[in-house]
Amino acid sequence: MTGIARNGGTNMKPRQAAIISAIVCIFAVTNVGAVPILTVFTDRTAWEAAVGGSFTEENFDGFTGVSYEFAPVDVGDFDVSVSGSTFGFIFHNIGPSSVAAVNDVNGTGQINAATGDTGGTSLLFDFPITAFGANWAGISDSRITSFDIAGTILAIPNLNGGFFGFVSDIAFSGPLLFLSSGGPDGFGIDNVVYSAVAVAEPITLALLGIGLAGIGLARRRKKV
Repeated sequence: MTGIARNGGTNMKPRQAAIISAIVCIFAVTNVGAVPILTVFTDRTAWEAAVGGSFTEENFDGFTGVSYEFAPVDVGDFDVSVSGSTFGFIFHNIGPSSVAAVNDVNGTGQINAATGDTGGTSLLFDFPITAFGANWAGISDSRITSFDIAGTILAIPNLNGGFFGFVSDIAFSGPLLFLSSGGPDGFGIDNVVYSAVAVAEPITLALLGIGLAGIGLARRRKKV
């Protein structure tokens, strides 16, 4: 038999329970269907500071050439997969770059990827994350590959070993990399960093403060 907790299972008065219920609804509503707002970083040290130093890194050093062209590859905390346009093993594997002259990030294992007319490369995490970054090589050279993060589109600049990442105000399952301008784009991704540290939305914090203030006011009125 399932029990029903009244007023949250506490001794709260109806006014207090109503205020807390409103706060819970606010938290639920503010993130339903929300489009994330992204803060962009081109410096890894600044990105690390933004997530409070709490992050995980994947360097792919244990991979020697595993294709994800026809089936996702699990690299630990996330899967790498491709949909739509594909360009063969050379551009859809995890291991050392086969296009060393232009797409090699740092001479070690990496995600070798390419974006084309349709679909893209997905990194799907096992848990919600709020921040993502990596070192890139050969990306967006005379064409543009972009992120799609739960509906927010972010163009990636041309990079050859440099860092590019972002922090989101709401959690998401992972980025999709797709071609947003020009012809097919081949590139390398290495030293992927990500964080699940929650970033509170200012409006949510403000509403929470109002709710707590209301509870305090109700208590003071009772004492008078």
